[in-house]
Amino acid sequence: MVEIGFIFYFLTLFLIYVVMTIRDSLIKKNKSAKIRDLKISKKKMVENVLHWCELNHSIPKYRGKLSYEIRYYNHTKLEGYYCAYTRTIILYLNNEKTIIDILDTLLHEYKHHIDMRTQKEVKQYFKVLDEIGYDDHPFEKAARLFAQKYRDECFKTFKDNWL
Repeated sequence: MVEIGFIFYFLTLFLIYVVMTIRDSLIKKNKSAKIRDLKISKKKMVENVLHWCELNHSIPKYRGKLSYEIRYYNHTKLEGYYCAYTRTIILYLNNEKTIIDILDTLLHEYKHHIDMRTQKEVKQYFKVLDEIGYDDHPFEKAARLFAQKYRDECFKTFKDNWL
């Protein structure tokens, strides 16, 4: 009787291990999925993410319409950037980039869209950038934190439609 109990105990542990391993492997597979793995167009993906941002992190209506441009090549230094003067996110894409990295970039640049509401704020951004640099800039720190905080949630929202 004790032997059967041990068998069930170890069989249960083994099954839990197998389920957890499969789950972790699927999560890692999804997180490492590349742009080339998308079932939808890159344009549609960007539109999905920006719409998700507007629904979940809305900004005042007077900000104007946010636009975007996709450039299908690598920039030597940038993954993307936000032009506050034209309210445009520029995104550099190629098929080797991971979806999660693109989400990170889009969320980062969207945070700049939220933070730089006036021309005065844009000028202040560049003044501080000249004084303390990119890495220590408060807007950059906030944008990195914002992207890190929300990229997994955003990815989970769309992964079934995207992959």
